Amino acid sequence: MVFAWYWKQRRVFSGFIFMFIIFILTCSTNYAVAIEPNEQHQPNALWIEPSTGVVRTVDEKFNLTIWLNITEESFAWQLKILFNSTYFTVSQVGYTDGDRSDFFSDQSTIAITPIIENNQGYVIAGETLLENNTRSSGYGSLMWIEFTLETIPTVEQLGFMFSLPYGVDTFVLDPYLDTIAIEHVDGATISIPQPLDSLVRDLIVVAVIVGVLILVAIGVVKRRRAKPDE
Repeated sequence: MVFAWYWKQRRVFSGFIFMFIIFILTCSTNYAVAIEPNEQHQPNALWIEPSTGVVRTVDEKFNLTIWLNITEESFAWQLKILFNSTYFTVSQVGYTDGDRSDFFSDQSTIAITPIIENNQGYVIAGETLLENNTRSSGYGSLMWIEFTLETIPTVEQLGFMFSLPYGVDTFVLDPYLDTIAIEHVDGATISIPQPLDSLVRDLIVVAVIVGVLILVAIGVVKRRRAKPDE
């Protein structure tokens, strides 16, 4: 009786451990993508969020998400995102609803495997609906990109943008395969605070030392004045 209870409890515990491991693996291999944009744009708009950010250290990673908001039916889209490959590399790319975009969620689609070009500095991704399916007007996220800062640049701000002109490598198509006009195509700007120049650091050190010496001197003078005459 005791032996049977032991094996029953062990099976329950093992099942719990198995489900816990599956949960951890699932969480570790998927990125949480916002359902609603934080910087909503009026249609027709194609934009990157966050539009501004700060990266401080080499090897620091950050994510950018691309959003679309249009007032007419759509059938396909393609994006070419440009970045400065001297300072950044792309470590991962994904669509915002698993194997498809959130924008085309619950639709039958074909999404291309994203192309990452870290030497020339661009990412290309795209997706199309199948057969006679169409997507009505509205907004949704398309894809996310994880970047890594490889080296501190000599400028304090760097941009991430869509390829221009719109309609060549970056476009949204309607069911008749005509390009949908986009009035607002907005990129993102990442700030990288510059490390203090060695001269500036030396000046700060000297100023601190001088300040300490002045405080010490003032203290000595005050003590001497406060000491009664012998």
